[in-house]
Amino acid sequence: MYKDELEMLVKFLGEDLLKEENQKKLQELVFSKIKRKEDFQSTHELLKTLESYELRDFLYSKLLESYFSIFNIIYEEGSLKYGDENYKVTIDNETFDSLIELLDESEINGEILFYLLSEDLKKRVEIIQQLISGRSKKEWNEEELKSFVKNLKPLTTRFFELLIEKGKMKSEEIMEILELKNKKSVSALVSAVIRNAPNDKEKLIFKDNEYICINEKYRNKIFEITNKL
Repeated sequence: MYKDELEMLVKFLGEDLLKEENQKKLQELVFSKIKRKEDFQSTHELLKTLESYELRDFLYSKLLESYFSIFNIIYEEGSLKYGDENYKVTIDNETFDSLIELLDESEINGEILFYLLSEDLKKRVEIIQQLISGRSKKEWNEEELKSFVKNLKPLTTRFFELLIEKGKMKSEEIMEILELKNKKSVSALVSAVIRNAPNDKEKLIFKDNEYICINEKYRNKIFEITNKL
């Protein structure tokens, strides 16, 4: 879909896409909307066919920006930034093909991806250990999810439903919508969700930098359950 939009823009504008006045339109029509694995794959394949190195390099950097933004990581001029940390990185086509495949993995969040790509060996080992530990967690079945949701208190249920609707939210946004006094109240709700879940089960919510996120693996199923209650 967005690959076709980009292909049309390249056909009619060519290297004029490099002009500042066209870059905003390019961002609005294509790169700000690419979220799905299939769209990244098809767009990436299109970029590989472009003859103009300058245009291909520019569009590739925009595609990388879109990809990393999904994980709340900033990609800019060959650098990755997550929170207060940043480092230089080189991502070739084959590596990016592999990164796109990670979009299917619910365990991968911004912190994990950021440190997996870093040159800090200690951090990379810690992240691998974290992933291995996460793999040992058991999946939730539908009946377990139903029981979990039913046992939540009213305010925690509202918080949980809000996360399901939004996918990820900052504490400030949660405070405003739920009319909470401070971030400690948000932390208490997060703790309540975690506390009510068995220790051997996969996480339903997690913290990713400044965002609180729902586990996308269970998002649709929980949405269906809450609508039936």
